[in-house]
Amino acid sequence: MRVAIIGYGYWGINIARTIEKLKEKGVGFEIETIFDMDSSRVREAQKLYSFTPYESFEAILRSDKIEALFVITPPHTHYSIAKEGIKARKHIFVEKPLTTNVREACELYDLAERNGVILHCDHVFLHSPAVKYLKENIHTFGDIVYINSRRINLGLFQSSVDVIWDLAIHDLSIIDALIKLEIKKVSTFKRKYQSYPNDALANINIELKSGVIITINVSWLSPVKVREMIIGGTQKSAVYDDTKREKIKIYDSGVVIKDELDKNSLYAKMVEYKLGEEYIPELPNYLSLDKSIECFYECILQKTQEDREHTLRVIEALEVITKI
Repeated sequence: MRVAIIGYGYWGINIARTIEKLKEKGVGFEIETIFDMDSSRVREAQKLYSFTPYESFEAILRSDKIEALFVITPPHTHYSIAKEGIKARKHIFVEKPLTTNVREACELYDLAERNGVILHCDHVFLHSPAVKYLKENIHTFGDIVYINSRRINLGLFQSSVDVIWDLAIHDLSIIDALIKLEIKKVSTFKRKYQSYPNDALANINIELKSGVIITINVSWLSPVKVREMIIGGTQKSAVYDDTKREKIKIYDSGVVIKDELDKNSLYAKMVEYKLGEEYIPELPNYLSLDKSIECFYECILQKTQEDREHTLRVIEALEVITKI
């Protein structure tokens, strides 16, 4: 299945490398072309890969050879590029976010269904061994009380999105996969930095309809890279740290709410922390992007669309958070 990579920046480089690697594992994508509005990026790609240059995006859409597009461009361009690709009956793989609003995302899914093509949004962490483990075992945690996440680094300031759409989207997609983002209330504190046009740091507080409290801290201004999520349940707790070799630690402990009144205290209830054993699960060793591209390929072969409702809930949550 011959494909076109649209956009050869930081993530486009990773996409091209992964497609080439996966050919050896039987994932049948073949790079027909790599296209970028910056012709110097195409010349860089030609140093590594053998492909046919196309003079325009429209020529790619007209090509009968190309069956799928990998859209790795700035977020505000995703909707228009994906829409034209779907209308040309190409399967579409889109770097996150799928679009910058729910209305456009719904339109793309509806259009893909009418044209019989697969639309895949690359929420890459959902395909990681750690998140898959958490999703399979979250039922053993009892009732989830809170999720606390930090995703911070000294990063590149994005011109097309703010830090919430760039970083918090990962945490929101993971949380939705684990317990679903059915939001009751949100409060957001966010700030720009100097003359940069988009917010560079944000603290997000969410209360779900289930009562779960979520706090997310994202920043492009941190001197250290942190990718940490703490999940607290009534039976078990976990720390998921994507920067560590041992990415998950499970604690056989939970937050237990005691109903007994303490007559010597003004408090009607106490919170008691149980101590328990620490467990480090053994996880398979593979890259998340590999699995995301494999998932896209399998969906095409099986003619099954990915979880539309998941992607829509994540974008809707981003809209609510950034409008505060």
